[in-house]
Amino acid sequence: MNRVQIFFLIVFHIPVYIFAEELKPDYYALHKVDSLEAIVYTTPINNESKEKLIKSCFHLLQVYESLPVQKQIESATRLQMVTDKINNNNLTIELLKILANAYYNLNNNEEAIEINYKLFNLYGIQNDEINKANALMNIGHNYYSQNKYFKAKDYYERALTDFKKNQYFTGVAESLQRIALILSHWGEYDDALNYNFEALNFWKEIGDILQIANVNFNIGTIYQELGDLNRAKDCFHKSLNLYQELNSTIELVKTTSHIGDIYLQRKQYDEALEYYTRAEFIGKSANSKKVNAETAFNIGKALNLKGDYYRAIDYQRLALALNEELDDKKALSENYAELGIVYLNYQRYDKALYYFDKGLEISLSINYKFQNNIYYKNLAQVHAILGNYEEAYRNYKLYIEGRDQISTEEAKQKTAELQAKYQLTIKEKENERLRHNEQLHRAQIKNQWLLIGSVATVLIFLMIMAVIFRRRYKMNRKLNVQLSLKNNEIENHRCKVEHLNTDLKEANAAKDRFFSIIAHDLKNPMHSIGFSADLMINYYNNLDDEKKLVHLKGIYKTSNHAYDLLENLLHWARAQSKAISYEPNNINISEVIKDVVDLSFNSADNKNVSILNNVTKSYDVYVDRNMIETVIRNLLSNSIKFSNENGKIEISLFVIKEYAIIEVNDNGIGIPENIIDKLFKIEEQISTPGTMKESGTGLGLLLCKEFVTINRGDIWVESIFGEGSTFKFTIPMNKNAQFVSKEEIQQRLKGLNK
Repeated sequence: MNRVQIFFLIVFHIPVYIFAEELKPDYYALHKVDSLEAIVYTTPINNESKEKLIKSCFHLLQVYESLPVQKQIESATRLQMVTDKINNNNLTIELLKILANAYYNLNNNEEAIEINYKLFNLYGIQNDEINKANALMNIGHNYYSQNKYFKAKDYYERALTDFKKNQYFTGVAESLQRIALILSHWGEYDDALNYNFEALNFWKEIGDILQIANVNFNIGTIYQELGDLNRAKDCFHKSLNLYQELNSTIELVKTTSHIGDIYLQRKQYDEALEYYTRAEFIGKSANSKKVNAETAFNIGKALNLKGDYYRAIDYQRLALALNEELDDKKALSENYAELGIVYLNYQRYDKALYYFDKGLEISLSINYKFQNNIYYKNLAQVHAILGNYEEAYRNYKLYIEGRDQISTEEAKQKTAELQAKYQLTIKEKENERLRHNEQLHRAQIKNQWLLIGSVATVLIFLMIMAVIFRRRYKMNRKLNVQLSLKNNEIENHRCKVEHLNTDLKEANAAKDRFFSIIAHDLKNPMHSIGFSADLMINYYNNLDDEKKLVHLKGIYKTSNHAYDLLENLLHWARAQSKAISYEPNNINISEVIKDVVDLSFNSADNKNVSILNNVTKSYDVYVDRNMIETVIRNLLSNSIKFSNENGKIEISLFVIKEYAIIEVNDNGIGIPENIIDKLFKIEEQISTPGTMKESGTGLGLLLCKEFVTINRGDIWVESIFGEGSTFKFTIPMNKNAQFVSKEEIQQRLKGLNK
């Protein structure tokens, strides 16, 4: 997503602020400033000199635009004392535009917002509706750069309304694009696509080829985020053809690189290299170190994944040299990480350590949390390979802490966004109600005047009275239709608010469950491992071999439990944030079941539990293999956990219509009837110890429910307390399988058992 956001900033051709480069002032420009300032500051302000003084000020403002940003602020602020005395609105507007632009470029958004409010008022005095809307757009940009997306969206929508009212379609298209960008940040991709398509229609009507290319690119990035790589590639190719027509070198490089990214995601490394190499060739004519560094980095990454380590190292070193010249620390931290990964794959562990250590130092200096975690994880792996287990453990611990911190921050941010959206919806509903009341009040006043006019007209002429009554009747009928439509809109808004409230409650429940697991269920095994390790360290010589083995087995068992919990927690968190990848394919489910059963034999042997796999035939299903493998593994682990010693577990498969029904049956302790309905609900915290006091969180069953639902299936449990349980779930056998309800399946299974 980072590259997408960067590209938005590069190609988003929006004429709001004129982001002028800070040109180095030459002696001629400085001399010109001195000459003009001498005239302005020494000329008395009177009626005779006023016109000449205004021209000199305008000329001086033009020269200020070529100065460095800080110098622009100093010079324009000093000149403002003169322009305030001249009291010319056009002159004041030009000066404030320079100040607003300069403060924006220095990221002083508060000052820029204040100045844009002044511009908004001045444009209002001049009845310049278009520039008033442009001022609103500028304020939106300032809030956007502060990541205050709700405020930014509010100002973009106000600008959009004004642009539409004045039929300024360029402004309409620009506003739609900006709103789409914010919706993309929120993950509201359907709405973002709708806004982008609407903007695209306007740009086609206007005939702006560059903006048509830009919007196609934006749509492509959204499809890329959604995992619809074919549509993304089509959009990028449309943009590419238009950029070639315009000979837009930078845009050509970026778009070509994005097509390469798509092939890289598909693991088609030769095709990815072909597009990255094209981007490299095109980028040479741009004479941009930044562009050349990015293309070299992409080629090196693809070569590494392909296994061509020699060339991968050459390209990464080229990118590294260019980024060092640019002093781009963020890019350098990514370069060093990629070089370390190449050497790790190449089994040159000394080189890998060097680049990981060097890159981590840079990444820490800029507080690049995501990249820090990549370094900790890779350093832990290298040290473990080299036998430096203490360093490996230290780095792995830092990796876990960093990952948890990022996950916690993301969860907090998501909760805050949901709450803010809820408040925004309430505000919009209240505004809609007030607007409705105002319209109703105006309609009532209008009706009163019509009535008065009608009565007066009746006294003058009966025929005119009849005509007026007829018109009044039609108008009332129209108003009733409008009121009915407004009431329907209000009801729709109410339903949306209730839906958002439900989502917010579920998000809060998910957050509470997440923190509960971290605070209690994950803390206990970590404490147990630490206690056993401490005992081994301090009393190692006092323990016989048998006791040492007991403690080591305890550490191994507890760490395995913690790892399983972490894995489920990670899967569940990704599913909750919609970040998990759903990639269904035709797979042999019989092989999956066999693999899971084989991996579970050790756990079952510890309790003398036998596992009988009744699935002997081959069955093809259309699912995401990783998700369904996780479901079967969790259900089998659950059955082992609640089986008594010498217990028995059976796995069976039935086919009904186009769906496969998989059963995991055990003769364990069963489930109380009052708990069955709570097993798959996030708001219910069900945690029952196993027959050998094994701990649990209930997270595995929640994950099963989530993954089965994603794969277009259903899951349920049938249990008799004290006699055992049977977990059943359904999955489609082909891509176009028609859904079969749980009730129909239960009815058919009863028929099979008779």
